[in-house]
Amino acid sequence: MNNTGKILTGAALLLFGIGWILEITNIINITYNGWWTMFIIIPCFIGLFTSKNKGMSLIGVGIGVLLLLATRGIIGWNDFWKYIICLVAIIWGFMLIFFRKSIPGNFSPDRTTVNELKQINQDGRMIRQINTTFGKQLFEFSGQRFEGASVQTSFGFVGLDLRGADILDGAVIDINCSFGGMEIRVGEGVIVKQAVEATFAGIDCQELPQAPENAKTVYIKGKCVFGGIEIK
Repeated sequence: MNNTGKILTGAALLLFGIGWILEITNIINITYNGWWTMFIIIPCFIGLFTSKNKGMSLIGVGIGVLLLLATRGIIGWNDFWKYIICLVAIIWGFMLIFFRKSIPGNFSPDRTTVNELKQINQDGRMIRQINTTFGKQLFEFSGQRFEGASVQTSFGFVGLDLRGADILDGAVIDINCSFGGMEIRVGEGVIVKQAVEATFAGIDCQELPQAPENAKTVYIKGKCVFGGIEIK
């Protein structure tokens, strides 16, 4: 968020706090039902122009509008969570279709070191644990031993670069992706077999060059809901 966005958001929060105190102490009487939702809608609306994560800003505006409609009795509170799910699905789907370039497609220098990842022992294999929510993480395994990974991402992006890694033959990548995206790069000489259950999602597994007879195999399984996975 740039300085203008910080100032505008800070001003909105200050007005919210002062206005609410005056309302509680009965110094002023704000009769407009749902007036407080403006302090959700306005900062998020500003974020559409000042923040890099425009998807979250758009979701924030949508949630603020739904809260306003609920407080004014236009929609029922019992169905509020259903509207939230529909809103998130529509916005994320819209971004995947029309703003794919805003979703990371190439690995950038800000990679997260794999040494920081938690590992658990499963049947003698050390499985890397990756959990990303509302963010982006890119992992490069060059020169590292890779025996498998468990990846969970919601409203985020995870990139795995296995090129140059010491891959265990039969390594499994277990994916649970919802409202997010993933990119997996394996490079030449590796066979990929994927069995990811896709629900309102896309799985793009590019054809790799002919692998030698002694090629190692990586298995990718799991599920993806309202998202996209690209395997190169």
